Amino acid sequence: MNRVKGLYIVILFLIASCSNEIDKITPPAERSMAAISELQSELIAPANGWVLNYQPTAESGLFYILLNFNEDGSVHIESDVPGDEDYFFDQTINYRIDTKLSLEMIFETYGVFHFLFEQNASTFGAEFEFIYLGKEGENLLFASKSDNSGDQTVITLIPASANAGDVFSRELSKNMLAYDTISSLFVGTTQQIALADQNISLFWSIGLDQRSINLRSAAVGLTNADIVSNNNSVLLDQTSGYGFFDGKLVLTDPFSFSLAGKSYSFSEISLTNFSETGSPMCTGGSTMSPVYTGSATGLGAATMYKTLFDTKGLDFKPMEDSPYSVNVFFVADANGFSLSENGSINDYFPTATGFAFNYGFLDSDSAYFSCSVDSLVQPEYATGLYYEDDNGNPKIALRKFDVVSASENKVNIQFTSSVDPADDYYPCDLTTEERDNLGSITDEIFGVGGGEVHALYFPVATQPDLTVFALYNACNNYEFLLVQ
Repeated sequence: MNRVKGLYIVILFLIASCSNEIDKITPPAERSMAAISELQSELIAPANGWVLNYQPTAESGLFYILLNFNEDGSVHIESDVPGDEDYFFDQTINYRIDTKLSLEMIFETYGVFHFLFEQNASTFGAEFEFIYLGKEGENLLFASKSDNSGDQTVITLIPASANAGDVFSRELSKNMLAYDTISSLFVGTTQQIALADQNISLFWSIGLDQRSINLRSAAVGLTNADIVSNNNSVLLDQTSGYGFFDGKLVLTDPFSFSLAGKSYSFSEISLTNFSETGSPMCTGGSTMSPVYTGSATGLGAATMYKTLFDTKGLDFKPMEDSPYSVNVFFVADANGFSLSENGSINDYFPTATGFAFNYGFLDSDSAYFSCSVDSLVQPEYATGLYYEDDNGNPKIALRKFDVVSASENKVNIQFTSSVDPADDYYPCDLTTEERDNLGSITDEIFGVGGGEVHALYFPVATQPDLTVFALYNACNNYEFLLVQ
């Protein structure tokens, strides 16, 4: 009996103890408010705010951002991101700390983070909602909320010094937009870096929105003519992000390469003098191109040009054995829309399957037509379409041209103009309507009567052995691919 009574007393004691512990547990709402208050206190604590070298993805470059959080729920943001009449350089927006699933920092009002999020049709990988991970020394760590689990971008807020704003290079980042005037699906923004002290040039494609660079090639020489004459270049395929700091374009991963028996390393370039005095991209045009001068660390004097010159594009030459051609989808207008889907090719030749470019093609036998003996031979220089008739039979329609000039990686063509218009097209049994329609399409692509196109090598990652060129008309921003 005494043993049972003693056990009963112990049970009552344990129940009472558990009851006291339950009473001590803080309600969820209070814990949430405490976490929010603690993080906000951390955010507003530094006297000069925070520095963020924002790299949205591992492939992108850096965006230099200063953040100064206020207790009233506003945050003053300064950045080096140009656009919207310099709005993103200096703005004050609202932020919120939330604890729905985890402790989060959310930029509520439209600002630089939202702008970066929208790039590449909102597929760039930038973010405006971040999960708080905790502290690392004096730094605060956050993870991008929308990234896939296990592959989240982690950002670090570092207490800013009083002179943190001195690093901004806004004039440089803004001037670089002058290089981004090529509306192209296939070519993109290409630049030549002429290193005078080394007598070499670098050629790269630069992504100004994502701040990434693909180094395409390096060549001996400073001018296009010298580079062609020297005939000493190396193809490269190196990629790096970059940022703007203290008047310099700085790579996240320096480029290293060898050329003419010498090794080079390119890590940053100081750009100091900007002008729009370069040659027009469109021959005979009046719009001058941008030029930046400065120096590359360890390499000496440097000049950055906008260019359509491409060392691999020099391989675009007359091909006797077969025409250059491509699926008709890869013919695009100045806005990047395929002419076979929403343009003149779809309107006039809706059954078109391919785009042809006879460039020195020596044909001795064609089985499509039988107007005359001469009509069986395709013209040596002509461009047009492969299509199907109403019965699904393959047909071809070509417009003849003469090559006015072919130098470097540029080809200037002029469509022939004969007394009998039928002589300017192939084959002889094209209807007047078909000739007129093809004439309208080719005038649209090349310019009325013909024009100049630049050939640039277009690498195909899935088929590295396939040689593809992008042909770009700098006068109207039309372009098309051609397979060799």
